[in-house]
Amino acid sequence: MSLLLAAALAQQAPEERPSLAQSPENAVVELTATGRELLAMATRALSSGREDIAIRILGALVRDRDLRVRNEARFRLAKLAARDEDWSGAGTWLRAILDEEPGAQRARLELARVQAEMGDIDGARRTLRQAQAGSLPPDVARLVDRFSSALRERKPFGFSIDLAIAPDSNVNRATRSTTLGTVIGDFDLDEEARKTSGTGVKAGAEAYYRHPLSADVSLLARGGVSGNFYREGRLNDVLAVVSIGPEFDLLSGRANLLFGGQQRWFGGDRFYTSLDANMQWQKPLGRRSQLRTGLGVSRVNYRTNDLQDAFVITGFTGVERALGTRAGAGMTLGGARQIAREPAYSQVSGQITATGWREFGRSTVFLSATYLHLEADRRLALYRHRRKEDFLRFSLGATLRALQWQGWAP
Repeated sequence: MSLLLAAALAQQAPEERPSLAQSPENAVVELTATGRELLAMATRALSSGREDIAIRILGALVRDRDLRVRNEARFRLAKLAARDEDWSGAGTWLRAILDEEPGAQRARLELARVQAEMGDIDGARRTLRQAQAGSLPPDVARLVDRFSSALRERKPFGFSIDLAIAPDSNVNRATRSTTLGTVIGDFDLDEEARKTSGTGVKAGAEAYYRHPLSADVSLLARGGVSGNFYREGRLNDVLAVVSIGPEFDLLSGRANLLFGGQQRWFGGDRFYTSLDANMQWQKPLGRRSQLRTGLGVSRVNYRTNDLQDAFVITGFTGVERALGTRAGAGMTLGGARQIAREPAYSQVSGQITATGWREFGRSTVFLSATYLHLEADRRLALYRHRRKEDFLRFSLGATLRALQWQGWAP
C-alpha cells in the first residue's frame, strides 16, 4: 500500500512557479536562478551515480532564500533518507518543510508514510487526517483512504520512549488541611501526610509486537513501564503493564481484546497488582475524525490492605478531529466503578478530558485539561464523612523542533 501512496505522490504535477522576470529585485532573481540550476545539477549528479555530490548540493540549498528551492531540496533529502531507511532523518526533513509551508500536502503525505514505517501508527493516522482536512486531488484522496485503512497491517514491531519534566502541585494526592477530622476528635497531620508539591521527571517506554494469524486477525503483544520520579524517593510512582491478545476487524473498525496485568510501586514499595481484560475499538468518522472507545475489567490486589482488594470496571469514549492542516482537538469521556471487599473502599468516578494542539512555525503547542469526580459508597467508620474527591489537571507543553538534535526535539 505504501507503493500506491508513493505512486500517487509521484503523479502530482509540480506547482507552476512564477517567472523569474516577475521578481522586482535583481539580487533575489539571481539567487533564485542559481538555486534552480543547482537543483538541476543535483539531479544530474544522482543520475550519474555521484550521490555524495548531490547530497552536498541539496544540503547547501536548504539555506536558500527561495522557499520553494529550499523545500524542494529538503524533500529530495527526505526521499534519499527514506530510501536508506533512515526514517528519523526523513521525518526531520519533511517536518522542516511543513514548519515553513503547512500547505505542502505532498510532504505531509510522505511524512505519514515515514511515521508508519517508524511504527508510529497513531501519528501516521493523525497526519493523514490533517492532510485530508486540506485539499487533495480526488484520485490521491482515494488512495490516501486506502492507505489509512491499511496502516493496521504495517510494522510488526515498534517501540516509543517518552521523557518530560513534571511539575505537580499535589504529588502525593493528599489534603492541604493541617488536621484530620474523625468521630473521636481532630488529629494533627505532619508534613508527610499533607499535600506536597514538587517537580520531577516523567519517563516511560513502551514496545509492541504484532504477528499476523490471517488476513484480518493478528496477535498483538504490548509491554511498557512509566513513572514519575522525584528527588525524594518516597514519592516515586512507577507502573509496569503487559498484555497480549487478538486484533481484528469489527463493524467497519479495528478492535483488540487484550489480557494482561499491572504492577504498581509507590515510594519503592509494591502498591498493587492487577489482572486485566480490556477491549478497545476505533473507527474513522469521515476523513477528519476518529472514534475510540473501550471497556475493561480488572481484579486488583492491594498489598497493604486486603479490605481494598476490588473488582474494577472501566470505560471510555473519545473523538479526535483535525481542525485543519495545523491544528486538532479531541474530547474523551470516561468512568470507573470499583467494588471492594469493604464498601467504604468501593467507589465510582467519572472524568472528562479535552485536548487541543496547534502548530506555530517550528513548534507544536498542546493543551490538555482533565476533570475527575470520585465518591465512595460509604464512609470509613473512623471518619465523619464518606470520601469525595475532585481532581483537576492542566497540561501545557510544546515540541520545539528548532532545538532538535540527531532527529530528537524537546
